Amino acid sequence: MPVAHSFAMTPFMSPQRAGEIAKSFDLRALPPDFYANPYPVYSALREHEPIRRMPDGSFFLTRHADIVAVYRDAQTFSSDKKVEFEPKYGAGSALFEHHTTSLVFNDPPLHTRVRKLIMGALTRRAIADMEPGLITLVDSLLDAVEAKGGGDLIEDFASAIPVEIIGNLLGVPHADRSPLRGWSLAILGALEPKLTPEQEALGNQSVRDFTGYLKDLVADRRQHPGDPEHDVLTRLIQGETA
Repeated sequence: MPVAHSFAMTPFMSPQRAGEIAKSFDLRALPPDFYANPYPVYSALREHEPIRRMPDGSFFLTRHADIVAVYRDAQTFSSDKKVEFEPKYGAGSALFEHHTTSLVFNDPPLHTRVRKLIMGALTRRAIADMEPGLITLVDSLLDAVEAKGGGDLIEDFASAIPVEIIGNLLGVPHADRSPLRGWSLAILGALEPKLTPEQEALGNQSVRDFTGYLKDLVADRRQHPGDPEHDVLTRLIQGETA
């Protein structure tokens, strides 16, 4: 079904405006036109200040070579965010505990071990098994966008796809997947540099709800393990004692 014109086009930003935003660039205070089209600003930063010192003392990198160098140098640079997240969320909060123990914000050897267990389940057969369901999902999302005459590419389309993939990998029953998207968006939304009290409260509650659901799912999978070749959750459970 044709939907080529259903999503809004990216608005134009002049080089002068991009330079103005780049000159005072602060992740905690970005104007609406940056979010509408951030790419000219990134280009200006790469040209004039590819390693920008932020007001909070952190650095914002926009040049590919620098990002790759940091990513590959685990001896110098860390993915651990405890120092950053403690004042943001408060030590002991649900968001703090979630984000500081997640795969994304951890270093080797924990990161390496968990990543290996997950990647081992992404076999060619497992990916092929997911394909028909994902095609059906994509078609239904595009149909919904066309039916209402347009939509937001992230909110109405892209954000639903990772939830479906993760649900498949973890063996989450389809009937249980509806709240996963809301929990995920709230938890990830709490990573925004400028966080409102409402976003923080929703993020903390979403972590508690999501964690409670996962505990029940893990308990059930311990009693009824899946195929470790394709079930990431079963692989992780079995990997606890490996």
